[in-house]
Amino acid sequence: MNIYLIVFIIYFAIMIISSIAGAKKVETMGDFTSGGGNMGLILGIGTSVATWLSVASVMGVPGNIYSRGVAAVFGWIAGWFLGTAIMPLIAHRVRRPAVPTRTFPEFIHVRYDPFERKSKIQIFVAVIELVGYFVFSFIQVQGFGIVLSTISGLNYNLCCVLFLVVLVFTSFGGFQSVARTDTVNAILILIGVIAGMVTVLHLTGGFSAIVDNFMTTTAPVVEGGEPLVAGVLGSPWGTFGFSAIMSTFLANSIGATVAPHWIARFMAPKNAKTAALQMFWVLIVLIPVFVPLVVIGMGGKMLMPSLPVGVTSDYMFPQLIVRFLNPVLGALALTAICAAAVSTANSMLLHCSTSLIYDIKRVIQDKVPSAEEDAKTTKQLRYCVLILGVLAVLGAIAKLSLLAAGFTYIYGAFGSTFFWVTWLGLFTKRMNKPAAWAAMISGLVSYLIITAGKISVFGIPTFFVTAGISLIFCLIFMFATKKPPVEAYESFTSDKVSESTLAVVRAIRKDA
Repeated sequence: MNIYLIVFIIYFAIMIISSIAGAKKVETMGDFTSGGGNMGLILGIGTSVATWLSVASVMGVPGNIYSRGVAAVFGWIAGWFLGTAIMPLIAHRVRRPAVPTRTFPEFIHVRYDPFERKSKIQIFVAVIELVGYFVFSFIQVQGFGIVLSTISGLNYNLCCVLFLVVLVFTSFGGFQSVARTDTVNAILILIGVIAGMVTVLHLTGGFSAIVDNFMTTTAPVVEGGEPLVAGVLGSPWGTFGFSAIMSTFLANSIGATVAPHWIARFMAPKNAKTAALQMFWVLIVLIPVFVPLVVIGMGGKMLMPSLPVGVTSDYMFPQLIVRFLNPVLGALALTAICAAAVSTANSMLLHCSTSLIYDIKRVIQDKVPSAEEDAKTTKQLRYCVLILGVLAVLGAIAKLSLLAAGFTYIYGAFGSTFFWVTWLGLFTKRMNKPAAWAAMISGLVSYLIITAGKISVFGIPTFFVTAGISLIFCLIFMFATKKPPVEAYESFTSDKVSESTLAVVRAIRKDA
């Protein structure tokens, strides 16, 4: 049997066993949506690291370095590291409440609409989250399908269906299951990318030779294509240009800090200190992952000066595995790519289901909480995971997505929409509901118009423009309308919280 298929079978078995172990710990809806708010540091680090490491990083980053130069390091890697470095500030505030929220839309509800049970602002945020994370999900499925079919020779559509089986298993147990499989995936990703780097360094003669070639090569990205300008791959802006690379950097750093799936991960730890420490250690752990990815991207240009016609740079790493890595190391590297896809897709699928069932359906129905209703909602969340997983596979089969670019667009949209409502909501008491509505709508609409129309505003990075527009509307409405009630911000800004604030949060969570 093909060594790659053997490794895949072992990998699938590990994922299923880890998922079942996590699912056994799910007793309530709170366990399913946020791990019950008592997750330890190790699982928190594991799930956060694995969530950063999607196919957009493990495949997209080496591919972008290969085709566009070290500018990809500034746009993607530097952006992600800055975002991670800032996140402990938000993590501490989000997890500060004694009764934490369970989802990002619920956090928005508590902070801006505390006395409204059927909160329109919670539903609006949930819809945005649902759309964005569904796109994320089938990007991962597509990346997995292409990699597995390329390596194994299996039909691409069959590979996507196989991914669905793993995806549903790892998501079915909710956040506990996702966190456990993510931790395993993070370890596998680290092993896989190091295996790829070691091989590349051995075949090229070392990092110095790689750099010399990278700085001087003119080989086209695709065979028969336009030759590159000598030295362009070593330029800080590469083939992107200043405005494009800065827009990417801001979307991946500032924009990513308010991505809903990160806010949800800050709610899961057992206390505020653990939430902040978790992101500090994530920053450290990401270093030995991204260094190999940079070496693979640059070294790939030396080993494969140009890609075959019809092969995009996103799949440079799999091509490298097939052509140069021995089967054992190749299987490890391939597992890293698949682990990256699984670890991100199961998380995104979980957020899609919680958005639809917990933050939309449950809020609209506004039923009296009970143990029976809690169990019913948890079952609906599981069914939703299955249905959305099938739809994600269908989207992947249709090949409707891009890898690194697709992620950047979503992060940009999330950042433009949620930046001020999150940061100002956590660190100022004056931020209120009218300002939140104004900031979100103006930020989202301006981002969609500028991005879809490919509009350049005096060469200013898109995120600066859209965040600036959002801030202007936010400040106008913030100071033109009345201050929010103390129950809206007290739990995030004070250690001592009144009974009225606790009662409001419990009512929104529909605690019995």
